[in-house]
Order: sequence, then C-alpha cells, then structure tokens
Amino acid sequence: MRSRMWMGFAFVALCCLAAACGDNDNSGNDNGGTGPTTTPSAIATPGPTSTAPPQIPCPQLVTYQVLASESDLDTGWTGVYAGIPAGDGGALTFTVDCPGEFLGQCGICDLAGPVQSTTVIDNHRCVNDTSVVCATDADCPGSTCSFYFGSPLAVSGGGLPICVVNRVAGPVTGTLSPELGSGDSNFPLELVFHTGLEVERPCPTCDGEGLDTPGICNGGPRDGLACVVHGVGVLGQTSFDCPPDPIANIGTTVAPFNLTTGTRALEATTTCTGAGPADRACYCEGQEQPNACTDGVCTVGADGQGTCAAGPVDKLCEIDFFRGCLTNEDCPAEGDSCIDKPRECLGPANAEDGATGPLTRVGTPSTSLPLQVGVFCVNATRTSAVNTTIGVPGPGAIRLPTTICIFPECPLGGGEE
Repeated sequence: MRSRMWMGFAFVALCCLAAACGDNDNSGNDNGGTGPTTTPSAIATPGPTSTAPPQIPCPQLVTYQVLASESDLDTGWTGVYAGIPAGDGGALTFTVDCPGEFLGQCGICDLAGPVQSTTVIDNHRCVNDTSVVCATDADCPGSTCSFYFGSPLAVSGGGLPICVVNRVAGPVTGTLSPELGSGDSNFPLELVFHTGLEVERPCPTCDGEGLDTPGICNGGPRDGLACVVHGVGVLGQTSFDCPPDPIANIGTTVAPFNLTTGTRALEATTTCTGAGPADRACYCEGQEQPNACTDGVCTVGADGQGTCAAGPVDKLCEIDFFRGCLTNEDCPAEGDSCIDKPRECLGPANAEDGATGPLTRVGTPSTSLPLQVGVFCVNATRTSAVNTTIGVPGPGAIRLPTTICIFPECPLGGGEE
C-alpha cells in the first residue's frame, strides 16, 4: 500500500457508503400494461444479489512526512532566520483512536505518541548520541531514549551558520479527521543549537546518494564513520548517525509546536522590553522589538508573510540564499547572482504601536498532501550572540507540506515505489 492511495480508498469507501453500490433496480420498466403474458417456463432466473461494498477500518496509525518543497520556517524577530526550508525525511508517527469503526464514520479521532516510525528511518535515538537506536532508556546508559523530528537541521543566515537538533520533549496531543484530511497536533520541541561548521555546511553531512542510502560522515565526532542519509536539504544531507559535536552546543530552547491544517494566530499580548516608544506590543514574553525594520513597519501580504518595505535590504545570493555577497562573483553556484533582498518580518506592525495584529498562518486540509502550519514563541537560549542574531525570545512560524500514510509500512516521501 502507498500513502497516495489513501485518498482513493477513502473516496471509494465514502461513495459506496453514500450510495447503493451495485444496486440494479429494474422496477421502473413500463410497457403500459399491454405486453405479452409470460408463462411459468419463461420466468427469468433471478440474478445475483447486490453485495455491500467492503468496509475499510479507521486508521490506527498515522505518519506525517515533511516535504521540503514549499516548506518555510521563520524564527525570531530580526528576520535573519526567515524563509528557511525544511529538509526531506523528517517524520513523526502517532497512534489514532477513532470513535467510529469504518471510514465514512471515523469522526474526530484522537492522536497520541509519538510512537515507532512506520518508515525505514528510525527516529528513536539516544539523547547523548543519536547514532544509537534505542527502544527504552535502558538502551542509553547515562542518557534517555527520545524521538526526534527529523535529523539535524542545517540553518544559515546573517553570517551565523547553526546546526539544530530537534527533539520531541514531551507527549503529543491532537486530533485527526480521516474523512476530511484535517487535524492538529501539539507537542514541545526542544531545539538544541550548535555552532555551524561552515556557512554552506552548518551540520556534519552524510555523503551518500539520497535518502536511505549509505554514506560516510563528513565532520563532527563521527567523521569518517559509516552513516545512512536521513535528511536531504539545500545545505547538505544529514543523518542521525552524524551528530554535531556536543562541545559546539551554544544553547537550548523549547518551542511549543502547535501544527494544524486550519489557522493558527499568535496575538500580540505582551509589551516589548527594548528601546522605543512605551507600551509597544510584542508577541512573546521578553521580546525586545516587534521587528528589525528600519522604520518599524512590517507590511504583511495575503499569504501572511511580512516584509520591511523601508529596509534593511540585505545583499544575498539568489540561489545560495544563505550566502552574503557584494557582487555576482561572490555567488559561486552556477547561474547564481547577487541580489538586494528586503528583510522579512513576522506579523503586522507600525513604529508607534508595535505589533498591530496577530501573526497568522493558514493551512490546507487534504487526505493525501495536507499543509500544516504553526505559530509559537521561541524562548531565549543561554548564548547571547544567538539570541541577538536570531531575535529570541521572539515569534516563530512554520509551513510544513506533508504526506499522510496510515499503513504499518510507509515509503519515504509517500510516493510510489
């Protein structure tokens, strides 16, 4: 079975439940009552009786897999870490408990977990060494066994490359409607920041040939050792087998992830702590400024994305968006060029009042390819340089296109083999 078949299964089941599948009622035949009278020997033998369509049980597991294409992560009020794409390969699996028994009657189901992944990528790992697969804390002497939301995430911006390890730091609660393809999930995500190796390669990489292929760790404490590719992004292939060096840990923070296929909105309910007009509104407790816009004005488009129209303007490579530049020669990728890019910002704001409306993201329900979104506050780390560059404490927002798989074994990416 394949996750993209889920839509077809649901559609067939729902259609058959809504109509009499295979019903061949010929009682409307009318010859005006003047047709020939049949004799007993001419009476036709009754045909086969219509049978009910097969009923498909409600799912007991669901796996969401992240699709890097069109994903978008914005972190902090400075806008330096805005528009960061996620990598392919990240996934979480949950148990599903529905009030109904069969598709078409499942209703609003409860999610719980995370539980063992139904993909070939095992994201259940020891906290002190993610190269070690575990089932319980007993498998991790001196540490604990935990689930991870994807392999290390490589992020680069403002001249500060970092490697982020995303650990699920508590239980997941949420809901799923199998018939509508809608749902939500809430869980604490611990973000562990590490100093990046290079601007274009923040995390140790696994030099393989794509997801679930063997390779060799390049960088980090397991440099030169065997690995399997668990994530593919614009800044390299990463792996649980190639963790960043613990010595490079520059701070940890927790974000309360609240993903949904509906709408998430973060209201401006706190007062900014930094310099500026008194009583300016900010989104998160301890947030210094609403944004880093030159005039304090963040203009938000129909898609919810904000732009500092008056600047600052960053000179960045168009393709290698993480790389600062002065001329086209500073952008080595083929076909790349140095462009002026206005700074992004999170949430509508003006200079006097600060945030003037909620930070909003809108998702899209789907039984095969839902868009999940979230908005949340990101706490400060213990490293002031990270806090200043990113702008934390501050808001965060995410768009995650995902695939859905409800089977015990799920292909990577949710596609056909």
